[in-house]
Amino acid sequence: MSTDDKKRATLDFGDLDNTPAPPVDNNAVKAATRAAGFRETPKASISEAAPSIRTLRRTRRKTGRTEQFATRLRAETIEAIYNYADQHEITLAETIERAVEALKREAE
Repeated sequence: MSTDDKKRATLDFGDLDNTPAPPVDNNAVKAATRAAGFRETPKASISEAAPSIRTLRRTRRKTGRTEQFATRLRAETIEAIYNYADQHEITLAETIERAVEALKREAE
């Protein structure tokens, strides 16, 4: 079969009426949603507007970590790494670095 013989399939939905849908009554939609138990999201006033992204962003310190490391571990090993990092309030990278240093000291 040559490429000239290939034809794109067309979808036939029969005799659909292509007239646009009637406009939606916003008040009827609000009434139906209230009746269903939904609440309207309160609008924030100008004074309560969210601060700019610049003020929300934490300053990040340079760590010197530029290499990526991905591996599969047992669930209990991952849990131990996360628990140690949480207890000492350090990153996962710092946790792994401490573990490597401990292994080096142990090997000496």
